[in-house]
Amino acid sequence: MLIGLSLIYLSLLGLSRPVGAAPLRMLTEEWAPMSYQEQGLPMGYGVSLVRRLASELGEEANIEVLPWARAFAIAEGQANVLLFATSRNEQRSRNFDFVGPIATTSISIYAKADDRVTPTSVAELDALGSVGVYRGSLGESILMRQGVEHLTVASFPQQSARQLQHDRIRFWCQADLAVARLLAEVNMGLDEVHPVLELAQIDLYLAFSKGTDPERVLRWHDALAKLQASGEMARLYHEWFPKLTPPHRIELLKHGDLSL
Repeated sequence: MLIGLSLIYLSLLGLSRPVGAAPLRMLTEEWAPMSYQEQGLPMGYGVSLVRRLASELGEEANIEVLPWARAFAIAEGQANVLLFATSRNEQRSRNFDFVGPIATTSISIYAKADDRVTPTSVAELDALGSVGVYRGSLGESILMRQGVEHLTVASFPQQSARQLQHDRIRFWCQADLAVARLLAEVNMGLDEVHPVLELAQIDLYLAFSKGTDPERVLRWHDALAKLQASGEMARLYHEWFPKLTPPHRIELLKHGDLSL
């Protein structure tokens, strides 16, 4: 009887998923320090944040780190999938509910520090050399949309960093959140590259696949909003990104909302 009353009480508080609800599959990519694996265990800011929220909500946080293209394909085709961290675009906004932002980042083009090139446009950039991008990334999408022809597409973000290191590409497209960590993974320092052209400032979200119970998505939104209002989200953010400003708002954008 006491156990039954306790479960009812937790459900009323919104701190546990409803009895009989399907588990929420949680997918992310290898994109340190947002998300990555260390000795087979998921790590990173996004992983820490999702675990914290899942614990508050009584959800099991069995986070899978997969190649982005595979994770995205799973999330597009199944209900009850949480994909993070992802930006919004028109296509994704048709198929996902978004909670966040959980981070804000600048997508920029980088060159080696001793390459003092200063392109003023994407068209000029395309004429100067090949750009390394990560398959399925927002940077790839932006550059392809603007007609860039000289792209070298990698399956993992570290591959593009290595290609820049060994002069196989002249430019590297990456988000500022990840640059220092990716360079460290290929034994390069932050002082060995410099940004030459900013492409976009973007927000990154938790994305819930179509078919996920709207009440479940709302509970995740409310838990994140509570964490942000308490200052705990900012404290966690600064543990991973000490020089960057955390998001100051939390919103819920339902699929079909095409306002970008």
